[in-house]
Amino acid sequence: VAVLKETFASATSAVVIEFKGLVVGKDTAFRKSVRESKAQYRVSKNTLLRLAVKDTSFAALGDSFKGASAIATTTTDVVALAKAVNGFLKDNPAATFKAGVMDGKLFDAQQLKVLAELPSRNVLIAKLLFLMQYPISGLAVALDGIRKQKAGE
Repeated sequence: VAVLKETFASATSAVVIEFKGLVVGKDTAFRKSVRESKAQYRVSKNTLLRLAVKDTSFAALGDSFKGASAIATTTTDVVALAKAVNGFLKDNPAATFKAGVMDGKLFDAQQLKVLAELPSRNVLIAKLLFLMQYPISGLAVALDGIRKQKAGE
């Protein structure tokens, strides 16, 4: 319980998954994708998970710990974890999404899918920079056109 409490204390987001009937090879592949997204994946007894989330920002997940439960947590990139979980759920109908908490808010499967479809942080920054630069470059093109027009007369 102490190890789980420590995991929840440092995490910013968590996703609970039910994995009934999942073969070991697919579970191992999922663990690898979760690790690549700089997150943790644990399978534990529901009673221990309920005790670990008690008095944390993940307390809302307590009711989700029924049946075969696994939990994925992250301290960094929430979108990367959502993409890993969503990709896993698409490929494995035996696994189902139960609930999740991101920054203290409970979310459902539809919200997870929306989050998973967001572009990465670097892509969003590149788009923002392009949008900030676009008016300036448009002005430069317009001024250059005026200059060429005047020079041609």
